[in-house]
Amino acid sequence: MSIDKNPQNGHPPLAPEVADRLLDLLSSDDKFRTEFAKDPGAALQNSLGLAPQQTQAALAGASCLRVNSLASKEEVQAARDELRGNLTAAGAHTVVFMLEVGQVQASLGGGSGGTVA
Repeated sequence: MSIDKNPQNGHPPLAPEVADRLLDLLSSDDKFRTEFAKDPGAALQNSLGLAPQQTQAALAGASCLRVNSLASKEEVQAARDELRGNLTAAGAHTVVFMLEVGQVQASLGGGSGGTVA
């Protein structure tokens, strides 16, 4: 698995298969979610197979992959297509609350936040 190279600010876009696996795990796997919330670098390497340099690039600066309070499985699942599009697109990837609880929809331009039921 890989991260595509991109010279823009923030982390490079994730390869589609990496984004899919990340979103699969974030929306279903409690063990992965705990590891990701505690140590996203370890989670990306151990569960997604990213090399250390890829992990460092993915978490550089104000990366959207750093969270204080991880969004619920339901929030991730409800916004999966939009999250995948953002994670795989060229861009800054610095919406630091994109995967935060209650902020997924708002960060994607879909409303004022809140938990998706």
